[in-house]
Amino acid sequence: MAFNRFVSHKAAVVSVFVMAILVIFVALSPFTARYGVNEAVQAPPNYFLTPRANAWLGTDDIGRDLYSRLIYGVRVSLVIGLFSAVISVVLGCLIGAVAGFRGGRFDDVVMRVTDLFLAFPFLVTLLVMRNVLGSIEWLRPIIGDLSSVRFIIVLFAVFGWMGVARIVRGQVLALKEREFIEAARAVGASRWYIVRRHLLPNSIGPIMVALTFSVVS
Repeated sequence: MAFNRFVSHKAAVVSVFVMAILVIFVALSPFTARYGVNEAVQAPPNYFLTPRANAWLGTDDIGRDLYSRLIYGVRVSLVIGLFSAVISVVLGCLIGAVAGFRGGRFDDVVMRVTDLFLAFPFLVTLLVMRNVLGSIEWLRPIIGDLSSVRFIIVLFAVFGWMGVARIVRGQVLALKEREFIEAARAVGASRWYIVRRHLLPNSIGPIMVALTFSVVS
């Protein structure tokens, strides 16, 4: 039924189609990009060229193909956005669901830590933690160099789960007293089973919204 509603929504179908084309172009960037990232177009004078057959979007001030640089740039942006968003949403879902379902002091501690992180500007936190984590030598093999894509993904993922955790916690608090949760408890279902099979699936709407916003941000 959800798929039928999606197909009937024309704007959603068009958006997915455009996104699919973009992802295909980015995935095939070694083939769709005619030049390397820093490779100059061999047509002197090759700087500030207008769009033409060998440079579809023209060239920049040092003769590099703008189309090729755009494709490679979008690929890096999508990789960072998708991977960091997925990791942060998974972390936020687990932390928020467990905190909301267990309640008590554990919930209070988790939410106070979350509020502490959210109290600081996100970009300022990233800049500070970038220097802190980058100075720890034993983390280098795990998270990579400061300028690597892997390091940026880890940085965004580790410090991007707080908002998702609050959203999921709110959903869990609203769901955990419902009849089907009480029935699962009555038949002896474990906490992890209830979280995995009942609470998270019934929170999928807000989670998907949070995921899309995380990719964009």
